[in-house]
Amino acid sequence: QALESFDVMFVQNEESKKLLATLGFDNVLVAGDTRFDRVAEIARAARRIDVIDRFKGDNRLFVAGSTWEPDEELLIRLINDNPDVKFVVAPHEMDESRIARLMAETKGGALRYTQCTPRTSYGSRQVLILDTVGILASVYGYATWSYIGGGFGVGIHNTLEAATFGLPIAFGPNYGKFKEARDMVSLGCAVSVRTAGELAAWFAPLRDDEETLRRASRTAKDYTARNQGATGIILRSIFNS
Repeated sequence: QALESFDVMFVQNEESKKLLATLGFDNVLVAGDTRFDRVAEIARAARRIDVIDRFKGDNRLFVAGSTWEPDEELLIRLINDNPDVKFVVAPHEMDESRIARLMAETKGGALRYTQCTPRTSYGSRQVLILDTVGILASVYGYATWSYIGGGFGVGIHNTLEAATFGLPIAFGPNYGKFKEARDMVSLGCAVSVRTAGELAAWFAPLRDDEETLRRASRTAKDYTARNQGATGIILRSIFNS
């Protein structure tokens, strides 16, 4: 009954349109997903962050966003096995015990973002813990590779913010509810991992072979670019009707 109150229903894909057709609704327009437009806008507005600039230096950077404890179990192994790579880890919740563990168990030295000042010397410190909110999307702009947390719990967090910068993405096994994640796994620019060994096996060729990295990066960037435009379709339909 609620659906009968709408003049037009905008949906993300043909499957949704067909489902509504089985219920007798033909006032349906496939517009796409407005989140692709939103992350493109975020990427265009990404800002330079002095702490990240100085921490990264001339090194390549791996950014792990919205992580939980099971994600961090895998990441600690990856960090310690790749001493020549810099890592930013952004926990989904500012759990002090988990932050303390990250700082204690990563061998290359760790800093907290909120404790960095213009006088901080980063040197060979390998890990920066992003214990703040609101800047993760901009931090992805500094990265070469990414990991998205949540896949060992209720489901992965936002993969599009990383993909729009052309980052290859890894995440845990619980990603089935997210079409964009399924799409990117099929395209080969994202992977689901269950163990530290699987994460290492995914990372090694992306670290060591420039063509493999370039191909995955281009695929992620192209995927987000070609799915933009839903916002314009919706606005034109509303205001031209």
